[in-house]
Amino acid sequence: MKAPLSQYPGMNPFVLDWLGGDERFLPRGREGLRAASCELRAGLAQALDASNRHWGIFAKDAIQRWASGETRTIIAGQQVGFAGGPLYTLAKIASIVRMKRDLEKAGTPATALFWLATEDHDFDEVATLNVPARLIPSVDAHQLDLLCMRASRGVDSRAIVGSLPVPEPLIASFLSSLGIPRPAWLREGITFRDSFAELIASLFDNEVILVDALLPELRRAGAPLFEAIRSGHDAIHAALTQRGKELAAAGYNEQVLPNEQSEYTLLYEVDEQGRRKALTANVAPERISTSALTRPLLQDSVLRPDIFVGGPAEVAYYAQIAPLHELLGVTLPRVALRGHVLVAPKRVARAMERFDIHPAEAFSSADALIAEREPENVARIREILDDGKRELMQRIEQVGELALPADHSLAGSIQRSVGHLEFHFNKLGERAIKGLVRKDRERFAALREVVSTLYPDRHVQDRTVSWYAWWHVYGMGVTEQMIEVVEPDQAFFKLAVL
Repeated sequence: MKAPLSQYPGMNPFVLDWLGGDERFLPRGREGLRAASCELRAGLAQALDASNRHWGIFAKDAIQRWASGETRTIIAGQQVGFAGGPLYTLAKIASIVRMKRDLEKAGTPATALFWLATEDHDFDEVATLNVPARLIPSVDAHQLDLLCMRASRGVDSRAIVGSLPVPEPLIASFLSSLGIPRPAWLREGITFRDSFAELIASLFDNEVILVDALLPELRRAGAPLFEAIRSGHDAIHAALTQRGKELAAAGYNEQVLPNEQSEYTLLYEVDEQGRRKALTANVAPERISTSALTRPLLQDSVLRPDIFVGGPAEVAYYAQIAPLHELLGVTLPRVALRGHVLVAPKRVARAMERFDIHPAEAFSSADALIAEREPENVARIREILDDGKRELMQRIEQVGELALPADHSLAGSIQRSVGHLEFHFNKLGERAIKGLVRKDRERFAALREVVSTLYPDRHVQDRTVSWYAWWHVYGMGVTEQMIEVVEPDQAFFKLAVL
């Protein structure tokens, strides 16, 4: 089951045009084996091996092959969200694993890297998890689609989240809701970074190598780039301003906007308390943190990936910063869109087949879906209501023609009455249509589950729903099914049946 991304709610219009072949702002689909900086990579190899061993990934040989430039490098990344974050995080990892396997099947060695965005300071996003209510026995799934677990912010809003301990109340809520014992990746005092990394390591073994954005050796390797960004401040801002005008002229929005002073944030400084603030002085590279605009530049200059796999927003970042790659002498990788995959149990997939529901139709409501399948009677109800409203309005107009000359104060009352009558006519129509469509209880229940699974609380599933909640029920079948189904860099989304 698949459908065009143009039918996926909220898809970035630039990405849709880019997938369709518009390469004005970002080249598409071209790649070659890039010349790796073996000197840079050799300095990182030992640090990567040590950090990955700490998380349970033993991939020293693979890291050494990558460091010597023997493999193609595929990279993606994401914030270190609690319990692995939303489903699209798993879709990103599945995308790079699928690309790695496909390359190796064709005889080309490949390395899959996953960037842990540990320097971000969006605590609310990292410490929030939405679990499908249908997977929690104690929750009434008829009343809500998602159970939201969220930790209250008890830290400075500028604190980088990767190094913060996962809050105990959030862990307790999670374990209680799913009814599971406490795993090692949620042990007391563990940080968001280590918790996320150990969970991913437990699923993908040595197939994915994790890269901590705050790894000191990575920051030191980025020192020449940081200096180039600081010394080229004016030229960088001029290039970004010009690209912003070009994007606007083409009908697109900048992914990152300038601040009130018409300047773009390029670099931050991390102080001794772990807080990000504007970079104001010369500091050691280990204390420099990148912004959304410069993070890809650090990744591309130090790790030298052949292929970057990102979500729609990240692809749009590249369109905005592509001029900076040339300006700073950083080679642009091939940019590919992550695969878009939604997941559903077999019974939901069977309901979609039985009632002939196209995946994109799930981005609606059960009432609307059934109403579309009762066109004759629904249309008749609407026709009767429209005729009734039209006739009533004519009568009210006649009353006004007779009474207003005698009492002009009636104008307001008549207008209010018209509004009330229209409101109640519309409510009557809604109730009548709902009553009509709910006559088929079995069909309504099935369609309700389809919508609540794929479009819970009117959010596309992969953007907001915890993948771990599905993994808790279906195990490694979720992971392997995602890898098997995912198709990166395509203009459609697919359904993985569990």
